[in-house]
Amino acid sequence: MKIWYSYMGVPYTGPCPPYYELAGKPWYDTLVKNIPEIRQKVLELLEQKNIDLKTYFNTGIVEGGGWDARGFLSWGRVDKLLESEKGREVFAFFKDIPGIVLLSVSVLKPHTHVKAHNGDTDGTYRLHVPIYIPAGLPECGLKVGGIDKPWTDDKITVFSDANMHEAWNQSAQTRIVLIADVVREEMLSKKDTICINVVALLLMHKIYAKLSSKKPGKWLMWLMVHIGINTLKGLLYIYWPFRKKV
Repeated sequence: MKIWYSYMGVPYTGPCPPYYELAGKPWYDTLVKNIPEIRQKVLELLEQKNIDLKTYFNTGIVEGGGWDARGFLSWGRVDKLLESEKGREVFAFFKDIPGIVLLSVSVLKPHTHVKAHNGDTDGTYRLHVPIYIPAGLPECGLKVGGIDKPWTDDKITVFSDANMHEAWNQSAQTRIVLIADVVREEMLSKKDTICINVVALLLMHKIYAKLSSKKPGKWLMWLMVHIGINTLKGLLYIYWPFRKKV
C-alpha cells in the first residue's frame, strides 16, 4: 500500500475515512478509561512555571487568538516535555501504544480558527485526547472531510488528518487537547520511514518559513520537493539510529 505525503503536491484522495472508531482496540480502550487521570496530569504539567509553549510554526493557517503547542514525542524523537518528571508521567499513558510516534499538548486560544489544511501523511491515526473543552458546537469543534464534530470530555476523537480538516474555538476560554499520532497497524513495518519522511517535510517547511513569507513559486516548490526533501531524507536516514529515543 502506497503511503501519501503532503510534499507530493497532490490533494489527498485516498481511502482513509474522515473519522475512525477505534473502540475494541485494547490500547485505545485503555486510553479512554484513563482520560480523567490523563487530564489531571496534563493540567498539573501546565501549571508548572517552566512550561514553554510555542506558537505553531505555520502561522499562515491560524486566524485570531493563536495556537500554541509543545511536544513530548515528535515523530519518533524525544521532545521538550519529556525532560520533566510531570511530562514523563503524562507520556507513561502512551509509551506502550504500538506505533506511537507523536504526542503534544495543543492549546487553542479563544476566538481562534485553524484554517482548512491537509496533514502530513495518511499513514497514521490522529487522536485528540480532551483535556479542557470550553464549549460544544457551534462554538468549538473540528471539521474533517466536511463533517463537523465537537470534542467531548469522555471521548477521544480519532481522524485521518490527511483529509482536509480545520478546527475552531470561538468561546471565551482556551481549548486544550493532547494530540497523538499512531501509525496504523498495516503500516507498522514502515514506522521509521514514515517518521523520516515527515520530519524531512517539517524541516523543509521551517527552512522555507525563515527564507520567505510568500507562497513559493512553482520552480522553488519543485526544488524543495525533488531535491531539498530528498537531501534531508538522506541525512535523516544516517542520523536516525543515533537519535535520542524514549
